[in-house]
Amino acid sequence: MQGQGVVFVTGDRLGDQLSGLLEAEGCQVIRGPQPNPPALTMFPEEDWPQLFGETDVMVISPRDVCPREVMEAAPRLRGVVSAVIGVDTIDMDAANALGLIVGHGAMPENYLGVSESAVMLIAALCLDLHGKETMLRTNAPRPPQLRARMVRGKTMGLIGMGRTARGVVDRLAGWDVSLQACDPYVPQAEAPAGVTMVGLETLLRTSDVVSVHVTLTPETHHLLGETELRMMRSDAYLVNTARGGAVDEEALYRILRDKVIAGAAIDVFEHEPLSPDSPLRTLDNVILTPHIVGHSQELMAAIPPTAAENVLRLLRGEPPLYVKNPEALEAWRQRLAQLQ
Repeated sequence: MQGQGVVFVTGDRLGDQLSGLLEAEGCQVIRGPQPNPPALTMFPEEDWPQLFGETDVMVISPRDVCPREVMEAAPRLRGVVSAVIGVDTIDMDAANALGLIVGHGAMPENYLGVSESAVMLIAALCLDLHGKETMLRTNAPRPPQLRARMVRGKTMGLIGMGRTARGVVDRLAGWDVSLQACDPYVPQAEAPAGVTMVGLETLLRTSDVVSVHVTLTPETHHLLGETELRMMRSDAYLVNTARGGAVDEEALYRILRDKVIAGAAIDVFEHEPLSPDSPLRTLDNVILTPHIVGHSQELMAAIPPTAAENVLRLLRGEPPLYVKNPEALEAWRQRLAQLQ
């Protein structure tokens, strides 16, 4: 291995600062092609020998598609790193099968930033921040009846009970709310104090606010379709800061348009960026943000050094700081032994 090793680094702006950090550690950096958003970056097969032939670690962005064939094109590959928390464009089944560890950016600045933003959106929906701001901007008179309701005393329903959802639970302490959650992998005994684990239908029918906190898998794709959304109460709100594909976007539009539920706050979409002609943009009962609601200066500062540390650990034969697929660790160690 030359120096610290050869690292393929995504061509987008996330890779600019990361490249400098890795080169300062003695790594040879190969940069990927410049992205052309909103299209995803597909690596042409004729470029694989140049990009991946000597690569020890790949750093992939959310705009880079990393299928099995790309990983197989790197015979020296020790692991793959996502600079951000999401790994949607990395074939995780293939990584497991090939004995490759995937490191990602699951630092507290990331998932707790989403936790904070989810609580912010819950309060904004309940207290009708969007409507009150519009009232001022348009010089509209005060309505005879307010839509706003206090958060206090309401029932919050969290779909998923991972790090982000647990951060929401912590941050809602002291708000005097009831907390219930749905997660088939978390029994009541492992739930945070004060959280009641229930089935999805019960959660949808009884929550004042439903907040989505799941990763996108075949199991969670369109977890909330028209049938599920119609289970929600007419005065309830939906918050999605997780993954757009977890909610059927076309069904959600109809539900909001027809006022089946009171409103929603959506930061993630099935196709990003959200199309300029998306019908969601025409609605007055939805808060829309461009998959950035939980991002902060602290997060942007943490991404490059965290990704660099994940890469350097892989080059040293150590697991990354944050491992997305710990179930592959044993196969990964066997792969490393064969690469020696």
